[in-house]
Amino acid sequence: MAIMVEADSILRDAEKRAAVLFDKTPKSSVVVQPFPRFREANAAANYNSPAPDGSRPGVIQIPLRPEMMTKFALRSLIYHEGVPGHHFQIALTVENKDLPRFRQIGAFGGISALVEGWGLYAERLADEMGLYESAWERLGMLDAQGWRAARLVVDTGMHAFQWSRERSVDLLMTVGLSRLEAETETDRYITWPGQALTYKVGQREIERLRRELTARDGSAFDVRAFHDEVLGHGSLPLATLARELPSWMPLPAR
Repeated sequence: MAIMVEADSILRDAEKRAAVLFDKTPKSSVVVQPFPRFREANAAANYNSPAPDGSRPGVIQIPLRPEMMTKFALRSLIYHEGVPGHHFQIALTVENKDLPRFRQIGAFGGISALVEGWGLYAERLADEMGLYESAWERLGMLDAQGWRAARLVVDTGMHAFQWSRERSVDLLMTVGLSRLEAETETDRYITWPGQALTYKVGQREIERLRRELTARDGSAFDVRAFHDEVLGHGSLPLATLARELPSWMPLPAR
């Protein structure tokens, strides 16, 4: 269980340092738990939202498969699923009384491009927060960014250009995935067309909006206000976020 102790330590450290880039953070707590044994063989790490009444924390679940768990990738996983990733985004939505109830609780699901785009943005943001303690852990983050980018190639390759399953597996192995990981990822893309694209597409759009507003506001740009507004309106289509965000962050008075 040493990996769970390490995961919890990473999470608590991220919470303490979040004030550098965030003004608003969730009231709900978040914990890390292993998957039940009967599920862990085929499970992927995920995040479950806190109860709206505060009776249950947000939960990051991790499958304890020794061949898949490494410190190399652990930090980027915790930052994606927890702080400042899905926990910040989803818990703030659950707690946002300005949203209609059905949007607070995600009754009709969320917008994957914003949800997973934020998760991937958070992995990179953690580097900006100084959370990766070693070059090895930072390399783990860059490795994870790379295979999310590779998804753009293989998903569209199979669904738009008639690639074979084996061609997708072969390409994913060139970016560092094992054969088992590459096969699992490929089968996911086959059965869920387009979803894997949302991570990198969403991340790139959030980063584009940040660059645009930084250029507009110059030294007056407030990154904490930017994060507050990106996370403060629930799960939105990227087009809606791009249209409305500049008005939520009006040009500072000169």
